[in-house]
Amino acid sequence: MNNVIAFLERMGRNPSLAQLPAAELASEARDLGLDDAPLQALLDRDADALNGLLGGRHKMMCMLFPAEGDDQKKQDDEQEDSEQPDDDDRKESIQRNGRH
Repeated sequence: MNNVIAFLERMGRNPSLAQLPAAELASEARDLGLDDAPLQALLDRDADALNGLLGGRHKMMCMLFPAEGDDQKKQDDEQEDSEQPDDDDRKESIQRNGRH
């Protein structure tokens, strides 16, 4: 199985391997010592068969949930930003104070 993953990794680093004719691809794969079943799945470009041989999952899902209190923290940050004067307001106040 490690040989199959190593070969797939090699194909990922060198995409031109995927364009090789079947005979040359088989030769490259045999150099890494692939068994007949994974070799045939690679030559047939049968992702399902290869997935089954490697014990992969048919479907994978990823879900993200915000942590509790993130909404409140975001609102607090926005309020703090609105309470602070921007650079132009600060310059005006400095100028007015300096003219006394």
